[in-house]
Amino acid sequence: MKLLRIGMALAAALLAFAPAAAQQQAWPNRTVRIIATSPPGGSVDLFARIISEEFSKTFGQPFVVENRPGANGNIGVDLVLKALPDGHMLFVAPAGPFSINASIMESMTFNPQTDIAPVAMLGVSPLLLVVHPSVPAKDLKELLGWMKAQAGNVNYASQAVASTGFLAMELLKSLTGVQATHIPYKGSAAAATADLLAGRVSMSFVNTSTTIPYIRTGQLRAIGVAESKRIESAPDVPTIAESGLPGFEATSWFGLGTRAGTPRETMQRLSEVAARALSRPEILARLSKIGIEPRPMAPDQFAEFIRAETARWGDIIRRTGAKAN
Repeated sequence: MKLLRIGMALAAALLAFAPAAAQQQAWPNRTVRIIATSPPGGSVDLFARIISEEFSKTFGQPFVVENRPGANGNIGVDLVLKALPDGHMLFVAPAGPFSINASIMESMTFNPQTDIAPVAMLGVSPLLLVVHPSVPAKDLKELLGWMKAQAGNVNYASQAVASTGFLAMELLKSLTGVQATHIPYKGSAAAATADLLAGRVSMSFVNTSTTIPYIRTGQLRAIGVAESKRIESAPDVPTIAESGLPGFEATSWFGLGTRAGTPRETMQRLSEVAARALSRPEILARLSKIGIEPRPMAPDQFAEFIRAETARWGDIIRRTGAKAN
């Protein structure tokens, strides 16, 4: 009798487990939503659409991109973190929600370290310090001199408070003593660039993906690259480090994430397919033209990268006194 009860209990446990196991094995079994945490037209949107096409072809289900900008990526990420952790809702975001926002924003609806599951690093877009042609400066030394002469009557654009572009400028201000007023654009690099092109703002640290075409036509002037080395898409532009600020570096990067608790097998499959998409020659050529470098990482490697970036940006925020205002 005792053996019979044990057998019945085991059978019940197996029956209870079977639907969940079958559901996971069948993933994805419906449309998957990919939340792009920035408006259409920027690097986040571009990465989301590149990988969504590959996912749809590989997994045989629609992967639909939805743009949910705001709060430097937090709004879109928060939406995903309220969904079931079953791999049917993902997000593509810049560094902010992964590694910056928690250090600079007064309130957060989630804890990046415990609530986000890093799925895949996607790529980087070096930041360029660019100015409107009306600014009488050809290099960093001239720009800093001009800014000091303006006695604080200078403004700069960023796509959002707490964005890497904002923090890069705050770091520049902290290291050099220059002053400039921040004009944030609520998650829209395109809007920030439009006002920069029109001369309504003087300068900005902006992703190469939105500035390279305008630099080539002379509509914007590049002062320096916020990378440790010069970039292929703008080889004549010196780094800010070699222009007089050794060690200066601020890179904009993008990753794929989902809610913590999502099965590791699902995340690993997504990571592998994303890396395959970003290695296609036509995709590499497309990204290279706008200065974006694919840099795929698997979940564990991406998680380690995020930990290092969180520590680095947290230190910069403390040293500069940057505030999300």
